[in-house]
Amino acid sequence: MDRQEEEKYLDITKKVIKETIENNKITIDDEKKRIVKEKRHLYNNIHEMTDAEMYNIMDNEDLNVDLLNNLIRRNVSLSHSLETPYFGRVDFKTDDTDKLYIGLTSVSKDYDYYVYDWRAPISNLYYNFEKGKASFESPNGKVEGEITLKRQYQIKMGKLQNFFDSDITIDDSLLQDVLISSRDDKMKNIVSTIQKEQNEVIRYKGKSNLVIEGVAGSGKTSVALHRVAYLLYNEKELTSKNIVIFSPNDIFSEYISDVLPELGEENAKTVMFSSFIKNIDKKIKVESF
Repeated sequence: MDRQEEEKYLDITKKVIKETIENNKITIDDEKKRIVKEKRHLYNNIHEMTDAEMYNIMDNEDLNVDLLNNLIRRNVSLSHSLETPYFGRVDFKTDDTDKLYIGLTSVSKDYDYYVYDWRAPISNLYYNFEKGKASFESPNGKVEGEITLKRQYQIKMGKLQNFFDSDITIDDSLLQDVLISSRDDKMKNIVSTIQKEQNEVIRYKGKSNLVIEGVAGSGKTSVALHRVAYLLYNEKELTSKNIVIFSPNDIFSEYISDVLPELGEENAKTVMFSSFIKNIDKKIKVESF
């Protein structure tokens, strides 16, 4: 695929994103009005209802509010993705060859996927394999095939800057560009530069405790935050409210505060471990800094 075709695909993808955002806005506005109307009805008629009827309506509306909030967050993620809809592509050959684009969030229309979320099982093809034989786990079992092309993109402000084919996950020039652009007051997401070993930690399937060891600056915190985003994507009963991040201090908490929102998730609660211990048992003495 030459540059003209790549730019055409990028334009089509951005068009689909914009259409999805507009359609979601209509749904959001309609649902807001319906929820307000239903709550007003509940308030005006609460004395005529049994407790069972009242609690049933309240439970249903709580569920609808959660669904509405999810749709709002989805629109925020799609809006952010307009700047960089995807960062990688894998051509995967089974009976046919599928062109799979990988990005921060999925983009689809009429059951056709224009971009796959980096956390989806099929995205393992991009992170774990070079050109040649490859496989991923689908809901229907293992899918085997061959990767015939791996491509990486540099897209900024919705414009294609560069792209190149590679047999490895990350080209040095892309990694260097990401590192330079990440020199900021806040930690950034690393979805476009995740290495195979990091990917194995992020997608770890075991149920026991997971300990990540590494020297200072080796990326432990970044990998841990991306694992949180992965779990929130795959464990449907899990929400950010169920997660606590222990931080050494408030400065560090502020430093990592943009990562989960960049990945389309709500921030988890961040507390200092010393404060957490004090709240558990007032008798425990914690040495101050």
